[in-house]
Amino acid sequence: MKEGKKAADVEKTLQHWTGSVIEPQLKPLQAKARQLGETALSLASSLESRCREFIRNTKYDMSGLGDSHRLRAAMALNRVSGEIVTASGEFLKSSPNESISKLETSITRLLRTAGSSYNESVKAMASHYASERGWLRAEIEGLQRLNNQTSQFRTKTRDVMSIRDQIQEHSKTLVEHLAALQDLEDSRVHLEEEIHQLVYNEGSLLEAIERIESDSEIRALNAKEAELKGLRKKLLDEEMSRLGGVFTKLLSLHHRGEVHTHPQAIEVLTRYVKTPLTTLAKESDGYPELTDLLEGLYESIESTRLPLGEKKAKKTLERAKRIINGSLRPIQKEAREAFAARSQILHSPNVRHLRSDRSNLRAEYARSRASKESLELKIKNISEEASLLRIQAKTHLDTMDELATKTFNKSIPRELREEVLSLTRETLRQPRSNPFDALARRSSHR
Repeated sequence: MKEGKKAADVEKTLQHWTGSVIEPQLKPLQAKARQLGETALSLASSLESRCREFIRNTKYDMSGLGDSHRLRAAMALNRVSGEIVTASGEFLKSSPNESISKLETSITRLLRTAGSSYNESVKAMASHYASERGWLRAEIEGLQRLNNQTSQFRTKTRDVMSIRDQIQEHSKTLVEHLAALQDLEDSRVHLEEEIHQLVYNEGSLLEAIERIESDSEIRALNAKEAELKGLRKKLLDEEMSRLGGVFTKLLSLHHRGEVHTHPQAIEVLTRYVKTPLTTLAKESDGYPELTDLLEGLYESIESTRLPLGEKKAKKTLERAKRIINGSLRPIQKEAREAFAARSQILHSPNVRHLRSDRSNLRAEYARSRASKESLELKIKNISEEASLLRIQAKTHLDTMDELATKTFNKSIPRELREEVLSLTRETLRQPRSNPFDALARRSSHR
């Protein structure tokens, strides 16, 4: 967001523009609409006042009348006058400044009530109350003429007033979009501040981890753990390749009840699936448990009790036979020595303490990284939302300019347009890079 400019500032400027450029061109129309409204109120007021007078007169006339025809005429005039008074009273509650469409609707409603009531009562009045009937008819006809004028004026000005309303609606929505962009920018700044703090904290965590990693005993521990990791990879990828999938399949078949295997064999099989190198190192020389397991597996494959397919069965049998013949003895020996050396290092209280601290620091660092990624995702979402709002805001601005130019021959001033566009331009920045990323990569490799 451009410094010093706010959506509220633009709103005031837009209001000033519409007030000084568009509204003056509407003044003659507004004056005519106001005149029609005042005329309608004057007619309704006169109608109500005269009908109240008719009510008073007919009440007097109805008392002691022996002529039934004149009595019916008085009652009819009293009734029509009462209905018109009620309808006129409702009409007089309206304002002379209300919209021309509302004015037309109000006049039509009053006219409908007055005309209908008059037509229903005029026969009953017959030859009586001639002047009152004439006056009512003239007033109703006057209302009809005014209603026709109002309808013609509304039709004539409908497009212009509609364009004015559209411009105001686009202006309102534009300001709402600018305010939303401003809120998004504030949110982005706040999120970036949080990310910056996380980056700073991560640097402190990585430096603490680096200090632990530089300890000679920890370096020795890291070396042994790397050696064990390499041995495990070699065991799975080379020495026991093709067997891992078979072991898993055999366990699955056993759990589904499709094959029946001795519980001890299942226990050994489970340990070799979960922790193959540790299980091998803990076995006696020559790994008799694994050998027994493979001999049983060998027999099951040969007898097709464990169907694998010809090619896979052949490869599996070759690998099993090599292991049975002692191919894992060297790696078993290396693993035992590496585990023993690591265990010896871990006897040191200092190593256990540093290892625990490092684990806690790494966990805290991982949580920090997860929080940072979450915040960066929020910033990305903000950026996408802001991009859409910028497009929509510009569309509203262009539409306002087009409507004003075509209808009022007045385009939005260049300065005002620039002021609005300055608040829609891209200001969201990419998240700051972490200066400790290289340190984090070195630490993760250890």
